[in-house]
Amino acid sequence: MREPLFSIVIPTLNEEENIGCCIKSLAEQTWLNYEVIVADGGSTDNTIEIAETNGFKVLSVEKTRPHDVSTAKNLGAKYSEGSVLVFLDADMSIDPNCLEVLAEGYKDPEVVGMALKVLPSESNRLEKTLYECNNVLARLGNKIGFHEISYFSCHSYRKDAFMQVGGFRTDLYACEDLDLSLRLRYTGKYVVTPRSILWTSPRRLREWSHHWYIYKYMRYLAEYYIYDKVTDYYDDL
Repeated sequence: MREPLFSIVIPTLNEEENIGCCIKSLAEQTWLNYEVIVADGGSTDNTIEIAETNGFKVLSVEKTRPHDVSTAKNLGAKYSEGSVLVFLDADMSIDPNCLEVLAEGYKDPEVVGMALKVLPSESNRLEKTLYECNNVLARLGNKIGFHEISYFSCHSYRKDAFMQVGGFRTDLYACEDLDLSLRLRYTGKYVVTPRSILWTSPRRLREWSHHWYIYKYMRYLAEYYIYDKVTDYYDDL
């Protein structure tokens, strides 16, 4: 098998209706050296059975609050065997060349994190525009070394660098992915690549409405940057 081995960590809670597209995209990868770890927060549907049927490693996560993905991701990283961690949500999918593109980027030993282009699946014009704007700002922020101009987060990290900074903070109710990227950037360099796309569901955006979604995230960001905490959690869907 070619190096690196990717460990793909997927936190789940009752995702039987959404995880199918993610599984399909993983099966279509041109890079075959990967493992999948599902960190489950107590699903009562068929999520665990689906994961086990596909040969994924399943870990049980004790939830301590309504939205506790940090604990799930950290647990998945702890029990991973790969040298590169990839974090996906159950309703995400990736282009077939995704792991191939990441592997090429990690040939540079100074690279500690890589971010993909992110677009919403089954989106309307407004939703796509919102994501495209953040993609442009993420690339610009990475180029000038000022990641705070976007909601910036990498989707993969070298495991040793991830462990070095302590992984995701479990005291944050939101922005845990942004916080990790801002802390870990000092250990090496990031690559923001447009060569492969991560497709994400706009279901939360639609559940909250577009205006409420923007308001919520602006509030999260304000609390995070001003107080280094986020006091308002959001429920799992």
